[in-house]
Formats: sequence, structure tokens, C-alpha cells
Amino acid sequence: MPKYVPNVKYYKYPLPIHPLDNLPELVLHNPISWVFWLYSYVSSTNLLPSKVHVKFSSGKHITVADPDEMLYLWRNGFFGTAQLSRSEPTWKERTLNRLGLLESSRALEHVTEQRRLQRLEFKRERANFEAVKRELRHQGVEESEITNQERKFLQSLREQETQDQETTTTDVQFREADAELFDDNNKIVDLEVLELMPVEAMFLTFALPVLDLPAHSLARSLVGNNPSYADINDLCTKYAAYHHYRSHGWCVRSGIKFGCDFLLYKRGPPFHHAEFGIMVLNSDDSMDYTWYASSARVVGGAKKSFILCYVELLIPREEALLLWQQGKFARLFASYKMGEVMYRRWVPGKNRD
Repeated sequence: MPKYVPNVKYYKYPLPIHPLDNLPELVLHNPISWVFWLYSYVSSTNLLPSKVHVKFSSGKHITVADPDEMLYLWRNGFFGTAQLSRSEPTWKERTLNRLGLLESSRALEHVTEQRRLQRLEFKRERANFEAVKRELRHQGVEESEITNQERKFLQSLREQETQDQETTTTDVQFREADAELFDDNNKIVDLEVLELMPVEAMFLTFALPVLDLPAHSLARSLVGNNPSYADINDLCTKYAAYHHYRSHGWCVRSGIKFGCDFLLYKRGPPFHHAEFGIMVLNSDDSMDYTWYASSARVVGGAKKSFILCYVELLIPREEALLLWQQGKFARLFASYKMGEVMYRRWVPGKNRD
């Protein structure tokens, strides 16, 4: 059975705006079916019932606090990063599970920890069996008998893994500070918020009508009322690259832990690892070899392809600044052109072919 089949129903849509997929069945030879289908189509909408509320904290930190809205943004495009979790907002679920108040948990952290422990145990058992194999060969035992014992060894590991999954229980860990996590009604207080990157927030208010904050208000909050082009350059170039990859169907996440600007996923973090690390640069940027080598080494060490995304402004900077001040973001972002270069680290001992 595929590992991530259960996740399909949670991450069905790549963006918060959904297509009209709740239309009735159309029976071609039935006129009433046509009328009902057209009525359903005209009366349907894919807009959100209410826009997601965001607020600024500590300067440029854009956060979403409502648990349902946090989960909605994560499950519909993997937007934002939960501050008390790895990415998905699972702090409340993990805390309830730790305190024995939740029967089961799908928290990503729990699944990852369990798999790591299983891999470590398998490696230890495998190393021990390799020592047994060497001893058997030294004693002159036939290879067919060694192969048969190895087959039995692997079968015993599978049975042990199945048994561990059936009997695994979570120990209740109650700390003294946990008493402060509950309100007067003995319900746990959700302390976690979802933080959006500035480019994510701009995408969710300029490209998609999802946030309750207009694009021009967001822009003023990020760079001030009277910015220079140098003030808006970094945000504009990174947003142009972010929008570029989102529009081509990629799931774009922050790449800061790998020393780059963005990570590109074909579908999203729950399904597979990112394939590409993106570094956004101005078209006239020129770095020394040490910078390129160090950046590529970090991304390449994580088995990802390193992409240099050069963003070129096709209009004068003064005109771009004027478009920003007038709130004409569509014309402004359309004036940027993207060009990609894949940087691959060459190792003489490994790249002879």
C-alpha cells in the first residue's frame, strides 16, 4: 500500500480557491437536467465564505491565529509555517496526545520520529546479522543456507515491526507548566499561530482573494509609505519569482534551512521531499566563486538541484517605483522577467562519466 494514500483527501486542492466540483450530474437527453445544471453553475461560487484574518506582529511578521484558517491554508497549498511545529500546525494535537487526551494522532512529527527509530533499529539489527554472515562464511557454510537464514531474519523484522505498531502506546507526560495551558473551562488554549512569508501574503491577497488585508495595505505595512526602489527591490524580485513558480504548478516553500530562498515541491511536503532549491538574484548580481560553491554545497548535500533564478526588471526603476506607489501591482510584477540557471557541483572523483 502506498505510504501517503490517506493524505490525498486532506490535500486535494493545490490552492485555497477551489474549482466548481459540486455541480450535479448532467443528463444530456433530459432538458430538466440542463436547467438544473445551469442554475447550479450560475448560483455556485468558489470564493471563501469569509476571508482569512491576518495581523502583523513584531514588525513584518504576518500571522494567522484562527485554528481552522491555519489548517485551511496549510491543506490548500501548504502556505505558512506553524511557529510551534515543523510546518503543519500540529502543536495542539501533539499536546493533547502527550497528555493522553487524544486517542490517536496524525501529527507529522510523531510519524517522522517513529520512522527514524525504526530505521535506527533496523540498521543495528542488520549490522549484527552481517557479522553473523561473515562468521558463517568463515565456517564454510554454503551460500544457499546463508541466504535462507537471511530471508528468515528479514521476515522476523517485518513481524516485529507489525507487532510494535499494534502494541505502541503513548506515555502520558504531564509537566508542571501544563496547568497553564488550560482555560477556566478545562479546554486547552491554542498557543500556535501560522506565520506567512511576505511573498506568501502578497500572493494570497494580490493573486488570490484570500486574506482580509488589501494588497496596497500589505505593501505599506512591509516597506512603509514612501519607500525608495531599493526598499521594494528585494520584495518585488522575490515575489516575481514566487508567483512565477506558483503559476507553473509548483508548491513553493521557504528554503532558509537549506541556505536558499525557496524550495520547490511537485505536490507538497507530506508527499515527498523538495526537488529544487531556488536562489533569487537580480539580473546584474555577480557573486564570487566561494558564494556559489557554499550555497550549492548546502543544497546539493540535501540531494536537491540548485537553481539560480535571475530576475530582470524590463522598465526603468523610477517607473517601477511609481507603479508601486500607485498600487498597480499587476503591471509592476508583469515587468519582471525570469531566467534560470542550474548550478551543479562538479567533483573530479565522482563525475568522470
